[in-house]
Amino acid sequence: MRDALLSRKETARRTSLSASSIAAMAKAGLFPRPVPLTPSGSRVAWLESQVNAWIQERAEQAAEAVRAKGPRSCARAAQ
Repeated sequence: MRDALLSRKETARRTSLSASSIAAMAKAGLFPRPVPLTPSGSRVAWLESQVNAWIQERAEQAAEAVRAKGPRSCARAAQ
């Protein structure tokens, strides 16, 4: 199976992050690094599988945070 490449715009859309946030997070090692498409690196893309894995990790971290707070915290938040 081939991995699709996602543009800056598509990566931003899928993650709900701005292009500048994605760049800063990638530089800090908090988001997958882009793949250069041109020798100069002026055009880049992200591997779809890496972006999807990052999204899945975030969803799992959020679910774990909710579980760690316990059912009482969730019940209070719903009130």
